[in-house]
Amino acid sequence: MLRLQVVLQLSPVALGTIVYFTGGGLFISGATCICLLFLQLLFLDEVSDTPMASIPVNDNASPPQEKQVTSRLHILVDPTDALVDVVAVQGLGSAYPHTWVGKERRRRAWFSRSKPEINKVMWLKEYLPKDFPATRIMAFEYNSRWLYEADFQGLEEHASALLDALVEQRQHSFSRPILFIGHSYGGLVVKQALVLSHKFETEGTDHRKWIARAESGIIFLGTPHQGSNYGMIALALSFIYRPLGGNYTQVLKLLSDGERLVQLDNEFKEVLSRGATKRTICFYETKGQVWTWAFGPLVTRLSARLGQGPEVAMECNHNEMNRFSERDERYEKFIGKLKPVYNLLINPVANEVVKNELLKRLSGRIINGSAYSSTEVGGCTAGTRETILNKLMDWARDSTQEKVCWMTGMAGTGKTTIAYTLCERLEADGILGASFFCSTTEDETHNMRHLFPTLAYALAASSQKMADALLGALRDKNVADMNLKDTFTALISTPASIDTSPFHEETRVIVLDGFDQVKDRDRVEAILSFILERAGAVALKFFISSRPLSDKFKMTPQLWRFDLYNRPEQEVRGDIKLYVQRRLGELAERLGDKGKGWPAQEQVDAIVDRASPLFIYASTVCSYIGEEDDSQIKRRLKAVIDKAPVKGSTKSPTDKLYALYAQITDTASKRCNEDIKEVLGLIVAARDHLSTQSIGSLLFLGDGAEGESRVSAALGPLRSVLSVPNDQNEGVRVIHTSFPDFLTDPARSNETYYLNPSECHRKLATNCLSLMERMLDKDEIEGLQVPYSPMDKVKERVNISGALEYSCVHWISHVVEVYDLKPGSAKELEEAVTSFFEVRVLRWLVHMSILGKLGHAATSLRKLELHSQASARVRKASMEARRLTSQSHSLLEDYPLQIYYSALVRIPKKSDIAKRFRRDWNWEVTSGLAEDWERCEGVLGMGEWVYSVVFSNDGRMVAAYSWKGVRIWSVEDLKELCVLSPPGDLTCITLSSDGKSIAAGFEKGGIQIWDVETKNERVQDIGKGSISCIAFIDKDQEVICGSFESICRYSVKSNERLTNIKLKLKGRPLSFSRDGKRAILEGEVYIYIIDAETGEKISTLDIPEFNKKAAAFSRDGEKVVFGLNDGKIRMLDVQSGNEEAWLIGHVNAVTSVAFSGDDQRIVSGSRDDSVRIWSVSDGKEEMKLVGHTEGVASVAYSDDGLRVASGSWDQTVRIWSVEPGLEERQSSSENRWRVIALALSSDSQRVFHTRGGERRIYIQNVDDGKEERPLIVGRDHVNTVAISNNGRQAATASGKRLQIYDFSYPTSIPMVNMEGHDDLILSVALSPDNQKVATGSHDKTIRIWDPKIDEGKEEKRLEGHGDSVWSVSFSADGSKLVSGSSDHTIRIWDLESESPMIKTLRGHSGPVLCVAFSSDSQMVVSGSQDKTVHVWDVETGEVKQQRMYGDSIWSVAFSSSNSKIVSGCNDHTIHVLEVEGGEMAVLEGHTDAVISVAFSPDQQRVVSGSHDKTVRIWDLETGKEVRGVVGHTDSVQFVKFQDDDTVLSASHDGSCRSWDVQTSKQETMVNAFNNWVHSIALPSDDQFLAVGLDSTIHILDMETGDGRTLQGHTGPVGSIAFSHNNEKIASVSYDRTVRIWDVEKMEEEKRLNDTSSTWSAALSPDSKIVALGGWDGTIWLLNVETRAMEKKFKSGQKEVLSMSFIDDTHLLLRFYDAIRMWNVETGEEDEDVADRANVPILLCDGWIYSPSAPNSRCWFPLDGISRVISNASCIVFGLMSGDIVVVKFKESRR
Repeated sequence: MLRLQVVLQLSPVALGTIVYFTGGGLFISGATCICLLFLQLLFLDEVSDTPMASIPVNDNASPPQEKQVTSRLHILVDPTDALVDVVAVQGLGSAYPHTWVGKERRRRAWFSRSKPEINKVMWLKEYLPKDFPATRIMAFEYNSRWLYEADFQGLEEHASALLDALVEQRQHSFSRPILFIGHSYGGLVVKQALVLSHKFETEGTDHRKWIARAESGIIFLGTPHQGSNYGMIALALSFIYRPLGGNYTQVLKLLSDGERLVQLDNEFKEVLSRGATKRTICFYETKGQVWTWAFGPLVTRLSARLGQGPEVAMECNHNEMNRFSERDERYEKFIGKLKPVYNLLINPVANEVVKNELLKRLSGRIINGSAYSSTEVGGCTAGTRETILNKLMDWARDSTQEKVCWMTGMAGTGKTTIAYTLCERLEADGILGASFFCSTTEDETHNMRHLFPTLAYALAASSQKMADALLGALRDKNVADMNLKDTFTALISTPASIDTSPFHEETRVIVLDGFDQVKDRDRVEAILSFILERAGAVALKFFISSRPLSDKFKMTPQLWRFDLYNRPEQEVRGDIKLYVQRRLGELAERLGDKGKGWPAQEQVDAIVDRASPLFIYASTVCSYIGEEDDSQIKRRLKAVIDKAPVKGSTKSPTDKLYALYAQITDTASKRCNEDIKEVLGLIVAARDHLSTQSIGSLLFLGDGAEGESRVSAALGPLRSVLSVPNDQNEGVRVIHTSFPDFLTDPARSNETYYLNPSECHRKLATNCLSLMERMLDKDEIEGLQVPYSPMDKVKERVNISGALEYSCVHWISHVVEVYDLKPGSAKELEEAVTSFFEVRVLRWLVHMSILGKLGHAATSLRKLELHSQASARVRKASMEARRLTSQSHSLLEDYPLQIYYSALVRIPKKSDIAKRFRRDWNWEVTSGLAEDWERCEGVLGMGEWVYSVVFSNDGRMVAAYSWKGVRIWSVEDLKELCVLSPPGDLTCITLSSDGKSIAAGFEKGGIQIWDVETKNERVQDIGKGSISCIAFIDKDQEVICGSFESICRYSVKSNERLTNIKLKLKGRPLSFSRDGKRAILEGEVYIYIIDAETGEKISTLDIPEFNKKAAAFSRDGEKVVFGLNDGKIRMLDVQSGNEEAWLIGHVNAVTSVAFSGDDQRIVSGSRDDSVRIWSVSDGKEEMKLVGHTEGVASVAYSDDGLRVASGSWDQTVRIWSVEPGLEERQSSSENRWRVIALALSSDSQRVFHTRGGERRIYIQNVDDGKEERPLIVGRDHVNTVAISNNGRQAATASGKRLQIYDFSYPTSIPMVNMEGHDDLILSVALSPDNQKVATGSHDKTIRIWDPKIDEGKEEKRLEGHGDSVWSVSFSADGSKLVSGSSDHTIRIWDLESESPMIKTLRGHSGPVLCVAFSSDSQMVVSGSQDKTVHVWDVETGEVKQQRMYGDSIWSVAFSSSNSKIVSGCNDHTIHVLEVEGGEMAVLEGHTDAVISVAFSPDQQRVVSGSHDKTVRIWDLETGKEVRGVVGHTDSVQFVKFQDDDTVLSASHDGSCRSWDVQTSKQETMVNAFNNWVHSIALPSDDQFLAVGLDSTIHILDMETGDGRTLQGHTGPVGSIAFSHNNEKIASVSYDRTVRIWDVEKMEEEKRLNDTSSTWSAALSPDSKIVALGGWDGTIWLLNVETRAMEKKFKSGQKEVLSMSFIDDTHLLLRFYDAIRMWNVETGEEDEDVADRANVPILLCDGWIYSPSAPNSRCWFPLDGISRVISNASCIVFGLMSGDIVVVKFKESRR
């Protein structure tokens, strides 16, 4: 084929004809070549670097054989932390990557023959990442070679290809924002792509819709939105090329087709109107192409105009728009325009993804409207304060000046207006970082916890690098858990560090105004402290304005103090004069008198004389003059000057200001507006700023517009002193606080406008109640038929006006103000308050919940409840409403309507509020509710053992600590306020009197003080010795703490250690007096009262056996009280050391004590689980507070004496009301453990439950909660017990059974069970080598047992006694045994002989109750019911000594040297006898029979155990008790010294304990040999009860408790389940087996092994499948026949407590806090649990659903639940407290 090759690489000079012949034939003219060259140069984008393609010369010619270009997305930069995608789309005639490569041609020397060097720069890859970090950069390549490619595609095809490529690349980052850069035609491709993407919005499955959603900005580089100037020319010329095989006319037609471009433009603008695109910028060229310079730019400004967004000129031609060869002026201009768009994407304000993340991290602590641009205060009048502002701007710009400027000045000197204007100028300079304006009208701005999050958020909005650094700093942190200093470090100091240069080496300025408005001055000074501390290290300056606060920072190097008050008088006067001239000049212009001599200079001077130095005077007087009608302005100016003080007056600036206020109010009074005083009274008394509409509503001036109009009319004459906004929704504000002071001062305000504060509050309180009476009685809430509607649904239905909101929030505060200001004047008001509580208190609480003000409601109600002027009815009603609120606070915050249901139904039945508002619901709590209000107001979960609790002095807060940290709660609403995680183990804590600070001491030494609200560490000092006590003193200005031999004081303000006193006595301080002047010191022997300031001793006290944590001073420091380990409390006088009272009542060690605020009462906590209140005057117990289920570790008294807090090892803190008149819960004397098993009868009439550690089954009537007679399972109790010498084994006899326990094993399972006696075992003894056990029985025999584990068997039976054997004892070598019997004889047995009986000793006249061998086996001692003790010679059988005492002898023992004998008597005494001499001592102190005695190894002490449940240790030298040990709950049957320091004891309570002899502290306790009921179950016919008692299943008669047993398990039976036909039982045991039993045959059918982690079971209806639930929430399904596991699945919960089959496929699982339903076929939870369930369901969020009442749901708090079970019509909760709560449902129609 004949072809013509034309190479278009010639200069424009070569315009002649150029023809190549290949075989000859075809001629192309030079003119044609010029046209083609023009066409190519017009739109081709790479003319200088790549060779031109061949041009075919006829229609049949094929396109050049070049590589086909497919659409693809090239990834240029892909950082792992990318937050933004930049996508560059090339123009026509270009090739990737050359289109984005800038070429810098370096000139060669004139003498050089080498070619010029060309530097190629891919700026997208080399430059852009440096300016835009954390950005993925991509370039889209498509077939843009329209000149060469015959298959070139159209615009829509390219756009679709772009979308497809982006979707593929963004599969895991759909929401990441996209910034498009489109060059020329590429911009049209981007527009078309976004139009297409928006069309996919309706197609939910098409991912291309995400591109439009993520698009956040477009940069157009020379895009011909309106077509090209060359479009028509190129189109015409293109027809010359068309016969040569090109396919480009569609492109050129597009560029010249105005209609198509307009259509695309309109479609794209519709996209823009939807708010998808954040910003667009259109760049256009100003130069023509190299070859077409005469024709001008290819895409002109008109063509490049989009009509939206800025248009930017670039000094280059079209081909250079997308190429940068260096970071020159053109690039910096481009990137400078791009940065704002990029920042909008990356900063949290514009980018929703980052914004939400940052907002989440900042925990909602950002205050909107605190920055200058949102405040209502204007800036300085133009020309005023210029000297000041110029100095401040010079300071801001000069990096060498101080980092902090603190501007101070008195009220009215214009600080805020200066700060505002400074912000304007800083922003204009581009160096404003952030601003924060504190305001008296915005309470949120007073909370300093919001300060740094708000500033950080603003800084991040101005700098991508700052935003990145901030997100990085917050990655693993929670702002809510930070203290104020850590917040500053994390949010400001670290991200804005000079080292990181987040602001491109600039310094930004933060403006903070109004710090004097913050009530907590200490906190402000703390903020200034660490701002100054870190100022030098951050790329920030701080401008702070306030009234003078402190001279503390006077000499700080980084601080510039700028005092407005000390400004030169002439400067201040000049500024005021300029201000007045400007303001009056504006009025003159308004009057048309400008330049006509008004106002006169002397008038201006007169105003300036009166105003100086207060700008507020000048501002007020100018406003006052200008608010008048134009015709009266001049008259008013003259009146002001005539009435105001003349120059030289001695009146103070404040007096002058008040005189102006008097004139303003006088003028207003002449208007005779009857509403003015009413409106002013409301504004002055109001707690918040109210809109004119709300004021009208509260004053009942008319509805809507009418009331608003009357208020506006009343406020008209007062606009100079009141800010009255045009927006009816915004509040009216007092311009300056001096105006209300004037109105409420009868000496200053005129009679007409004097406002009596008491009367103002009375009227407002009455109006609030009246308004609520009208508006709360509307039925919007009643219209919500679903009581469990969530908050958002309720808010949709309820519209709360501003006036109603104000009334709800503030009515109580106005009532209290009336009580305070004018006692006895509120009778009518009280009637309205009483009516309110009786009718609409619940509606009010619903509205407070909707408003998010429940905590405020509780606090307000408490104030009313405690007010002495309130009537008894009002106080009680307030108490009940508060208790209702705090009890259900968490529920009502989310479901406000539940106050009528779940909240109300759980309060006491006899309460007035329950009687008044309870309704007939479909469910009721029939058991578990108190009849009346109890003393426990709240139970706060700690999650760990509570070590200490403290109140703040005002009683508003309570704090507690455990090993995990410190928690602080609000007492009124029980809301958690703060959680602190100290860096170490704590030993003590204390709260400041106002609750703002908390101090703690550490085990490793040192203290730390936190700000409660901000968590800022005010003081942190690391010491050496463990801190034993700590307290705030000197009005919270100091903290005092004690450690071993020293007492330190710290200043809270200065963070310095003030003193460190070395004590003159060795010891550790335990407690300080309230004033910090005295301390209780624990010495080596005695307790000392010392002077805490000098260390000198005041008195010496002998307090043995006291608890170190139970020592406290009275509030006046004159008395001390100690809690003792034996349960007693001693109170002594500090000066004399004399004992003043013994407080006796606790039955276990007292752990904590405290005095009430008036020193009239003492509170104590004990290991006996109780809290007790004692009268100081007579020592009598006034109250016993029960509820804790484990020992009480700490107690505290509130200062007002009305509340007590207690912390316990049951992991809770309880708040108790100790006011008279409340009901006290009655408790049994024994401790109650949590409910561990539940069962319901089939008729739902009775509930069966058992508690941990018990053998009783309690039966309770469901309807009335009354208890029936309990069933006692396994009636044999522990008859007798013995412990081995090493303390590791115990032998116990229960009934006829002997059991051996090894305490080294972790379970409470007996190692050996042995049976053989025919009657009750009365005595047991272990041989010294633990190889034999001897038992004596009522069956008259003695048996010797081999106790080897799993092989226990009877070795010998010794017969000979004629009656019961009461006592047996081994000789020291274990070869002999002595026994005592009711037959009055003692027998000695040789255990190694075939004829074991050696000798019979006769001499007692009654049953021999106790016997013992001497250590050399030569003697035997015996005690008898005949009241005598005999000492026998074993060899001769003769009595060596005999003694008679006052009653039966229950125990005897030899000393180790065999020289002494001790005996315990039924008359409570202990007698010590010398074998060869007489009686040594009589020990008295027990209150019941002494049944066990033993000597210490050194023979200096005796230990005794008694029926009085105590263990006592006696000193034989003094004959006195040296230690009393309390802890057992039944008779102590066995005691012995394990060594000189440890005593072992065993009791009928089933426990074995070891005690420290020196401290009486219990070291270990093993409940090994007390069999517990672990599980219970009922068959469907209720014929009997199945009980898992230890390893045995008892089938009990329901009436008598008698029955049969199923034995086979070797471990406790944890779960029992009946089959549906009641013929089989499945049981799960600790022995790792599941067993199936036949109930009729009473025998085991099947055993399934290896179920180590299961604890619950259920049988399928056909008994073929057993379901097992594990500790980890796993469910197994086992085939009973094959014993194979069929299925296994996870429940997602921690522990399956019980389970049951509903049908063949559905299994009901019960967990601690939920009941769920699972489909056993699919192994998945059934989502329709509420519909499928045939029993009430407890959902995991606390909601209870019952199929019998589907339209009624109730809620129950999950905290404290230990077990839950349900039947057809009720659900039963077993609680950690041991109580049972029954919720019964009534049937209703669906």
